[in-house]
Formats: sequence, structure tokens, C-alpha cells
Amino acid sequence: MFKARIRMEVLREVVEAVSTLVSEAKFSVSKEGLEVKAVDPSHVAMLLLRLSPSAFEEFTGEPTEIGVDMERFKDVLRLSKPGDTVSLQYDGGKNPLVTRVGKVVRAMSLVDPASLTDPKVPTVNPPAKAVVRMEELRQGIRGSESIADNVILELDSDSFTLHSESETDKMDMRLTPTDGLVSIEAKDRVKSMYPLDFFSAMMKSISSADEVTLHVGNEYPLKIEFPVAQQKGSGEFLLAPRVEEA
Repeated sequence: MFKARIRMEVLREVVEAVSTLVSEAKFSVSKEGLEVKAVDPSHVAMLLLRLSPSAFEEFTGEPTEIGVDMERFKDVLRLSKPGDTVSLQYDGGKNPLVTRVGKVVRAMSLVDPASLTDPKVPTVNPPAKAVVRMEELRQGIRGSESIADNVILELDSDSFTLHSESETDKMDMRLTPTDGLVSIEAKDRVKSMYPLDFFSAMMKSISSADEVTLHVGNEYPLKIEFPVAQQKGSGEFLLAPRVEEA
């Protein structure tokens, strides 16, 4: 059984992050809260997202798995307005997920969780990391989108650089701890290239965080850590690198 009440803003955070990669997802419920893992069909990107019971206004959760069509969750969100609380209840088996927003009650048919992948999250520990303000990152992404399909992230001991380049144009955004960078840890210079469409979509889906932590290595998967539900939950995106041809 799963019964919970959650603020619309928190549910939107979850739905936006998950929808970035998949149209259907398996939500795992336990007494420790809610967890969802998702990998995109091309296996380029992965998401691990957790909400603790304190992220909910009310939470009762026995171990169960719920397969959800994300478009149906978006329909529920469209019924709500800022400040609303969404009630969720699932009684197990083939029962629907019952949602309530105000006076509107909707019984949502579910996806068989056995039909959905349960990806194993690899251990990814890139050697360098930077804590970057979302406002700066989004500006750099906007500057890159008209130039190239890829973005290069580069870290050294005192700066973070976002770079994109085409045959005719190039764009650089360099941040330092005294100019837009929250913090950086890098013993040596590292550099890696990533698909811009995925990176951009991930950043756009992180709707409430003021800053994110980027873990980067040389031609190494990117790990993006971000808070959810005002620090009462956590999210982690993984993005495979694009290796530059010699």
C-alpha cells in the first residue's frame, strides 16, 4: 500500500526530471520513501531520484512498485496550481493509482512494473567537481545551442569552462570562484565532451535548485547532483561522454 500527500511543486520536480529520459517509469516505494531509476532508450543518460518521507506532507509506504505513464502524471499536474497538495493512493495489485487535486479525483491506470527496466546505477566517481549556479549554466547552454550539438566541460584548479565550437563559430563561458563559480575541486586539468541536447534537457528539468554539482573527468561520464524538495530529496543524472575522434 502507498498513501501520500505531496505539494504540487515537489511532484512537478519529480515528473520533469523523469520525463527528460523516459515516458514510463517504475517508482519503488518503501518505508524509507520513494525512489525512481530511469535510463533513456539509447542508454546515453540515467537518472536516480530519491524522496525521503519528509518530502511529503503525509506518507505511508509499504514495499511496492508502481509503473507510471508520465503523461498521465502531467495530466494530474495540469489540474493543480501553485500551493496545491496532490493526494496519491495505491492499494496494490491491479488497482489504479488514485489521485486527488482539490475536488477532482482521478483513477489512473498503471503500467505493469515487470515490463519496465530496472537499471543498475554504476559507480561513477570522476576526479574533479564544480558547484555551479544554475543561472550561469543555463546562460552557457543558451549560448551553445545555436553553435554545436556538443558541449565541452573543462575544469582545472581554479576555473570551470563551458565550451562549444563549430566550423564557423565558438563560445566559451569561463567561471572562477571570484566570478560566478560557487566552488571547485580539481587537482589536474580535466576535459570531456557531452551531447548538448541531453545536457540542456537535464538542466531545464532541474527546476528548483539554485546550483548543481558537476563531477567531470577526462572522457568520463558526467555526474550531475542536485537537491529536490528543498533538500528533502536528491537527484543524480549520469551522462555518457562523446569521445573526440583523433
